[in-house]
Amino acid sequence: MTKLLGTFLLTLLCIITNAHAAELSPVDIGKSAHQIGFHIDFYEDKHQQFDFEHIADIPQDLFKPLDKAICARLFTNSTYYFKFRAQNDSDHAVSRVITFGTPWLDHIKLKIISPNREAAVYKTGNIYPYSQRSLKITYPNIEHHFSPGISTVYVQVKTRDPFIVPISILTTDDVYKYGANEQGIKMFIYGIIVAMILYHLILFLNIRLKYYAFYVLYLSSFLIMNMSYGGYTFEYLLQDSPVIQNWMQSTWIFLFSIAGLLFANAFLNLAKFAPKTQTTTNLMILFMTGTMIFSAFFGYHIHVILSIVLSVLFSFYVFTIGIWSLVNGNRTARFFILGTTAGLIGTTITALTVMSVLPYTHLGYQAIEFGLAIDSILLSFALVDRVKANEREKNIAEHFANTDALTQLLNRRAYNQICEEEQSGTHKIYRESYTVMMIDIDFFKKINDSSGHAAGDSVLDKIAKLLQSHIEGHGYLFRMGGEEFLALLPDFDQNLSEEFAEKIRATVEQTEFDIEDQKYHITVSIGISTGNASSTIDETTANADQALYKAKHSGRNQLVLF
Repeated sequence: MTKLLGTFLLTLLCIITNAHAAELSPVDIGKSAHQIGFHIDFYEDKHQQFDFEHIADIPQDLFKPLDKAICARLFTNSTYYFKFRAQNDSDHAVSRVITFGTPWLDHIKLKIISPNREAAVYKTGNIYPYSQRSLKITYPNIEHHFSPGISTVYVQVKTRDPFIVPISILTTDDVYKYGANEQGIKMFIYGIIVAMILYHLILFLNIRLKYYAFYVLYLSSFLIMNMSYGGYTFEYLLQDSPVIQNWMQSTWIFLFSIAGLLFANAFLNLAKFAPKTQTTTNLMILFMTGTMIFSAFFGYHIHVILSIVLSVLFSFYVFTIGIWSLVNGNRTARFFILGTTAGLIGTTITALTVMSVLPYTHLGYQAIEFGLAIDSILLSFALVDRVKANEREKNIAEHFANTDALTQLLNRRAYNQICEEEQSGTHKIYRESYTVMMIDIDFFKKINDSSGHAAGDSVLDKIAKLLQSHIEGHGYLFRMGGEEFLALLPDFDQNLSEEFAEKIRATVEQTEFDIEDQKYHITVSIGISTGNASSTIDETTANADQALYKAKHSGRNQLVLF
């Protein structure tokens, strides 16, 4: 029985040992090997017990298999050590590039021990000048000539940013080929966003609506943010300034969120549709700005953690206030919600990916870019819809400003506007001549005094409808105030005007007005004046007013030509 138990334990030990050996099988570098995590053992040094100089002396029993393609953790202060073997089956040394597919990793040190026990040491990462990288690409990398046989690679990684370490061993050609493909996708997305920035900047310069300016700021801040943590600002602008590069990453994440809140506040018109939400939004802007400034005093690690956490909070908040604004009657929030949904999903997936809450995938890492590209297009529709809504509101306001509330005729303000447009030449209403008729209801005060103002209002309304039925299609009819109306008739000469006015006067006289069970016979007095290019409408109206005065003092119920 003891012998049987011993055999079982020995067999189990062999299985475990073989399984571990299988997980630690060497990486075949005869061709490019992407994300080699399943070939890697790792050790998390939480208390900084070891240093890089003695990396090869770390006891093997401290290491354990990574068991996934990449190593991803939440923000950590730990130092991680990785160990893997690289197998060169050829009879000569081959050049390979070890890449770390996250642009923001700070400290990366490698020790590569060749089959003949010679050691080569390399340093790379975001705290070193860009020029130190073997290949000039966005990711930290080193190039090494692997001797024939099996080399052992030790890697030390420590970073203040999200801990995502995708390790690949690639040929130089594949590095550039995959980099070109990835940059092609990036440039496509950037192209969409730059086009949206320029388009809306031009609109802002022409229309001067502030939410266009905030949208340009929002998209621009995203572009700079993405280029900074994507490594492009380091590659093209800040090669010798790694400290500035690091702080630029976290700072622009903050600025992106702040710009998004400013845009949402202006676009959703929270001051009108949700004043309390506007107050909350303003407080959040102040909170994010204060956090961005004061967290910097606690170091970059705290700064970047808060920037990413608040970016997720920002996405959910903006989506929520969009819903709330729609509930409160803001129809323009519809497209805004569609747009922010894409941005929310993308931002959340990327943030949760870099925080290791979601399993790392390249698509998840780039989700914010696709989300914001879709976001920019949908929000463009939202902006167009907002402009249309503004135009509708403007037209409605213009209508009420130019309309008499009782009769629904044009009012004196509308008359003044037409006079100004005619005089300035912006809107010419006639070709050669025009006629102004001043029409006044005879003895209107008696109706108000005997039957009350309600009856008087009813008379005004019915007279307005009768006059409008005659003048509609021929010109403009205004209620100038009280019981006085003005008809502006383009291209009417004096003879036609007199005939037209007489028809109106006779119709009013012959009409019996039934108001509040009482019968009224009403007459009107009309003054007529004809104008042309040598006179203004105001001058012609003054002449028509003089003719009306004469008609009223000559017995009423008649028309007089100036």
